[in-house]
Amino acid sequence: MTAGVSGRRAQPASLYASLYVPDFSVAVLQRGKRRPDPTAVACGQPPNRFVHAADAAVRRCGVRVGMVLAAAQARYASAGKLRPLRVLDRDEREEQRVQGLLLELAEKATPRFEEVAPGLLVLDCKGLSDPYATAGELASGAAELGLKANVGVSMNRLVALSAARTQPGITHVYPGQEEGFLQALPLDTLPLGDGELRTLNRWGLRTVGELAQLSPERLSERFGERGACMARLARGKESSTLQVYQPPARLEVSRDFDWEIEALEPLMLAMADMLEQLCIRLHGLDQAAGGLTTRLQLADGGEFERTIELPSPLGDAQVLLTLVRIDLAAHPPSAAVEGAYVSAKPVERSQTRRALFGPESASPERMAVMLARLGGLVGSERVGAPSVPDTYRPGVAALKMFRPTPEKAKARSRVASVRALATSEPVVARSSRPALACAPTPSRASLVFRCYRPSHPARVVLHEDRPARFEAQGVRGPVTACAGPWRVSGEWWTPGGWQYQEWDVEVAGGLYRACYERTTGEWFLVGEYD
Repeated sequence: MTAGVSGRRAQPASLYASLYVPDFSVAVLQRGKRRPDPTAVACGQPPNRFVHAADAAVRRCGVRVGMVLAAAQARYASAGKLRPLRVLDRDEREEQRVQGLLLELAEKATPRFEEVAPGLLVLDCKGLSDPYATAGELASGAAELGLKANVGVSMNRLVALSAARTQPGITHVYPGQEEGFLQALPLDTLPLGDGELRTLNRWGLRTVGELAQLSPERLSERFGERGACMARLARGKESSTLQVYQPPARLEVSRDFDWEIEALEPLMLAMADMLEQLCIRLHGLDQAAGGLTTRLQLADGGEFERTIELPSPLGDAQVLLTLVRIDLAAHPPSAAVEGAYVSAKPVERSQTRRALFGPESASPERMAVMLARLGGLVGSERVGAPSVPDTYRPGVAALKMFRPTPEKAKARSRVASVRALATSEPVVARSSRPALACAPTPSRASLVFRCYRPSHPARVVLHEDRPARFEAQGVRGPVTACAGPWRVSGEWWTPGGWQYQEWDVEVAGGLYRACYERTTGEWFLVGEYD
């Protein structure tokens, strides 16, 4: 499709070409297929799986991004389509690899280009001998990668983006025809906020042309300076600055050793200089390491890789060397080492502030070393902060990586507490009777339930489907009284569904809670009543 009159035109002062791969996550998984099935890309873990992306055929059936996968499958089935819905898991690593190939394709055309989003690039074609031929080269290059891409060309950056996102194939919008091209496009094509779109929809506006008919003065009365900018956007007279793509710095160091290293300390002596170089690069970028990956080349031809997730951003080479030493001491390689490779995950450097009146916070370096040593003693999977999994299953708990609260979050919580105290009103008793010095409380016997974490395995003898004898850790004897069962179940729609029967049993004068798991046929002692 070509907007405007074909023919040779004088090259404008600035010209942009936008490359767009529709439904990028789906296109990456369907590369090379001529007639792919209707596909939806899912993310998350069962039972909480959602639609991350879907192709145009699936979206026409009412499937939307962010929907629960089960609801999306039901909606597609209700549409009565003959071809079944194909559900694939998102492959983020493959998306990053394909995005890198698109960046290489853009770099071959011009050194000035911008990475707007995954599958969406903008190229500055100023100075190229034939910029319009470059658009065809971009489309053919994407086709060689197995991707069907749209290309938009215009002297306005936002118009080029709109052309690539809304028109199939290659679209040329020549100078002076930007406003006419934008008229029939929907409002969400423009870079407007959600609140601005809701306001314009309440006004009855649906297309860019309808917005362009409003005077800038009227828009400025409602939106201020932003209103005048919206009017220029709708008329194709507002552009934006190209953010030139800067390749990420290579935060990795590798070295081949002249001899085979079999002991830990000589290996650490060789890796100390590597970590020092890595930290110098991090300091030059004003960043720190949020994770560290160590890959060792073994003498038997294999590779040994370990990844360390850091609780806080660190940039001290000696601390990183200590963490690597602790990790390799707990997980030694199986053979001698011939080479090493170390890479860091860059993150923003944290700003630590000393407290004037409160206690000093723990040093991030000491905290990281302490957690690493604890993980080496008891296992890294047993060290962390407690977390509540997203499930209703009774007694389920998990650990997540311990990360100290940032100083900014602490300051915000302190300010919120002070404001809450300042705005709270004192409670005044409005009773005609004088308050008693000590109000009497009714005596009532109550039981306190003490949970066992983890639950103790038990052996139970049944009589007429009721517990008759109970044996567990510290509990043994006949059941003198019991109550139940109370049936609890959930997540039956997943492979890990659970079904429980809970009993209160009295054994040897004590009152306990027993649980029978119907899926496995096992009994457990859950806790006791004090």
